[in-house]
Amino acid sequence: MGFDPFGGFQLKVFLAMVTPTPERQKDIDFLLILENAKITNVDKDLLDQILDFMVRDFSKYALQLYHKPSSTQMQMELCMKMIRKPAVDEARYERVLSNHVDALKDVYEMNA
Repeated sequence: MGFDPFGGFQLKVFLAMVTPTPERQKDIDFLLILENAKITNVDKDLLDQILDFMVRDFSKYALQLYHKPSSTQMQMELCMKMIRKPAVDEARYERVLSNHVDALKDVYEMNA
């Protein structure tokens, strides 16, 4: 099994073994969506930078789920396994900033 920056295996185990109650299913912390970047032909640097922040967010939410008073011991153990540190790449960040953020400067204008 390859490296999964989102702890996907742990998430699958988490959801299979400690299925959320009907009340918990309404909690948006359990809703996660990852779009298929290959279909939309997203630039590799941009995708990697998106994954960087998604890994940070996913880990943050796993930690928040861990700390919820209603979390069971098994949920807490699995949440801790889902926490990951993203692959930080300052050069990639600068390329994305230059090619995808700064490149849009003055492209959009506010309606008066």
